[in-house]
Amino acid sequence: MKLPENHKKNCAIFDFDSTIVSIETLDFLIAKTAKDQKEVIEKITNLAMSGIMTFAESLKTRFSHIKLTKSDIENLKLEICNYITAGFLEGLRKIEQDFDFYIISGGFSEIIFPVAEKLRVKKQNCFANSFVYKEDKVIGFDETNILSQNGGKPKIVEQILLKNSYARIFMIGDGYTDLEVAKVNSKVTFCGFGMHAARDSVIKEAENFFYNVDELIKFLSSFEN
Repeated sequence: MKLPENHKKNCAIFDFDSTIVSIETLDFLIAKTAKDQKEVIEKITNLAMSGIMTFAESLKTRFSHIKLTKSDIENLKLEICNYITAGFLEGLRKIEQDFDFYIISGGFSEIIFPVAEKLRVKKQNCFANSFVYKEDKVIGFDETNILSQNGGKPKIVEQILLKNSYARIFMIGDGYTDLEVAKVNSKVTFCGFGMHAARDSVIKEAENFFYNVDELIKFLSSFEN
């Protein structure tokens, strides 16, 4: 169906880990490659996602505990689509007429792109960190990337909104870094997503909170133009 010329779309911005996919991808990689560090890494992730530890600090700390290779990344890229949250593929199809979709993640673009393609989210609408390699080894991450720093997500959203005019903007995610977007920008409506990780600090401050995809899509579809 052709949209009228004056049709103004909404914007849905999604977190990736524990939202679009059911896992924390970096933690998942670590569990496979450094099993003895699994509990330590999960604790660090939860501290960051609950707003107790800064994201930048948590990312550096997690990387100090791990050894990854290109092969590890390639293997997860092959697996990752198996972890897409149940209902997301179908749910986004229901509302795509009235929404532009974005992914903003503290995770890594190499892992996110295969899922984004499945969901029909444009590559240029995906914002994430990137690994730094030396030959076959992952030796770190690009520390100049805005998303590796504290307050990165609100800055990316600000860039998006400078280039686009939307009727409504929604930020969907499980973590405090997602909630932070709406706290910084009053134009953004935050939708907490707790199907995989329901964090008390997020629930407490979230104006809207959903425990499954059906509830979330029903809410978003109520704003169709």
